[in-house]
Amino acid sequence: MRLEAFRNWLEERFAPNTVSTALSTCKRVESAYGDLDDYYDSGEFDVLLESLSYSKSDEANGTPDPSKMNLEKSVYDTLSSCRTHLRTYRKFRDDPSGGSIGSGNAIEVAGELLREKREGRQFEIERHLQAELRKEIAQLEPGLKVIDGGAERSVESGFIDITARDTSGRLVVIELKRGLAKRESIGQLLGYMGDIKNEEPAADVRGILVAADFDQSCVSTTSVVPSLSLKRYSFSFQFEDA
Repeated sequence: MRLEAFRNWLEERFAPNTVSTALSTCKRVESAYGDLDDYYDSGEFDVLLESLSYSKSDEANGTPDPSKMNLEKSVYDTLSSCRTHLRTYRKFRDDPSGGSIGSGNAIEVAGELLREKREGRQFEIERHLQAELRKEIAQLEPGLKVIDGGAERSVESGFIDITARDTSGRLVVIELKRGLAKRESIGQLLGYMGDIKNEEPAADVRGILVAADFDQSCVSTTSVVPSLSLKRYSFSFQFEDA
């Protein structure tokens, strides 16, 4: 595994907890299966992913861990997390830049950083919102349990901010947006829900869009898509004498 290059690539895109979880998970798989780059370079990466398949039906039937990692508990969640981070490593290898920032595009990168500051550093705000929500997920909905291993789950359409399970056993796809959520946010969340359904046809999937506020298109969608709900967040301040 191209460890340092992968680390740098992750750090440019994800929160620190996601970076550390992705690295540790990939190293765990690699220790059991061998060099991830060998699988990628030989075109056998999908074979590796398939060897880690484990469905909810397998879990319900008590099917033993099919992997070489000899898991004794949380087999479904652990292997799901492994597949997520392996797909992230594949995206890294698919990236022509390899996660590196060369002198040729240094000015472009600097421009991106300046634009982030002008736009209120949206990425930073959403990243911190995600970190806090992970710690207090029950405030979003009682009984919710985060099941993505502490890192964004990789699916065909992108990366899911938080994947959870509710008290009824349904998978919950949670998407976070800074400020006003618009029609595009609904489309993104529905796409992620569809990706999960394609990966796990037997799963019951619902979605929660979290934002500071919602435009009318978001509100209207929930009236015809019962598996989708909107949650508004807000901040409060407390003051005390020093």
